[in-house]
Amino acid sequence: MQEFQPPAGPSEPRRFFFYARSNNSRNLFHRGIEAIKEAVASGILDPARWELNFVGKDIPLITLPGGVQPKRYENLPWHSYAALVRKMDLGLSLMYTPHPSYPPLDLAASGAVVVTNRFGNKRSLDQYSRNILCVEPSCEQLVAGLERGVQLAQDRPTRQANYQQGGLLRDWRTAFAAVLDQLAPRFP
Repeated sequence: MQEFQPPAGPSEPRRFFFYARSNNSRNLFHRGIEAIKEAVASGILDPARWELNFVGKDIPLITLPGGVQPKRYENLPWHSYAALVRKMDLGLSLMYTPHPSYPPLDLAASGAVVVTNRFGNKRSLDQYSRNILCVEPSCEQLVAGLERGVQLAQDRPTRQANYQQGGLLRDWRTAFAAVLDQLAPRFP
């Protein structure tokens, strides 16, 4: 992805990303929609301040409280997906498995804050980034996570520090250095 670049000013709209895969039950699509609707209705995700983007596959037309219809992006090629992710401030990406899923890592590697769910031994993803907030998958806890996420997304210094101190490598040379050093003698 690219270096952290938060929005230029407080008057710019913030961008919200929901990983929306309605036909994959492990992605808890309906629970995510329930939490987003509550967050919009309660003003946590105020549509006057937040652009709502649903990204995934088989996304039905959804109307949120206040008649808000999120932008939908389906089946994006990788370069388009990466460009979109780089513009995000906050995400909600659910995966009801011990695997963290890739979108939370993609978002955090691009400087966004992301809320995801706990499952089994997946209790925290701080080793990747403290901009990834893990909460229980109840609607109440997801909404509370989104509220924390909004606050963190708007706290530029903390968000940037979390990004810079994260464990996600953004340079291929660094990421593969140890492996390549071991393989190099085998291929003179």
